[in-house]
Amino acid sequence: MFSKPSLLRRGITAKLFGLAFGLLCLYLIAWLNLNVSFVVQFGLILWCITLGGLVALIGVINYHPLLKSSMPSWFSGGFICGWMNLLLWLIGGDSLTSIGQGIFPTLGSLFLGIGFVAIGVGFGIVAGFFAKLIGGEGPDAARDYTADK
Repeated sequence: MFSKPSLLRRGITAKLFGLAFGLLCLYLIAWLNLNVSFVVQFGLILWCITLGGLVALIGVINYHPLLKSSMPSWFSGGFICGWMNLLLWLIGGDSLTSIGQGIFPTLGSLFLGIGFVAIGVGFGIVAGFFAKLIGGEGPDAARDYTADK
């Protein structure tokens, strides 16, 4: 069943992992009684699903032209998620800082941003691993196998 790489399986796996991570974040927000608006909570779920989709797509491109070698998909997934979380923290830092200070009240805003990027890297590594495990990696994942028949 999983013998041939598939971009669809990669995408479904990584997006479902993103949805599960987003729902876990919502559960933690509710459990810790943080004062977060519904729009931010809904945006957090959509952000996690989007990160899962990016992990699925970035795993297809596993050759690095400057290094002239292939990169593992979990590394590129961790890098892209960390980068996207850094951009999100730079743009919407107020909402994220209020969430982080509700969880860790003694940390400053800079350390919360570093932690947010580290969470993104961890998410990308785990999502990339499961996407590779179920959907494969490399350019063969985007290949159309129906043309071989």
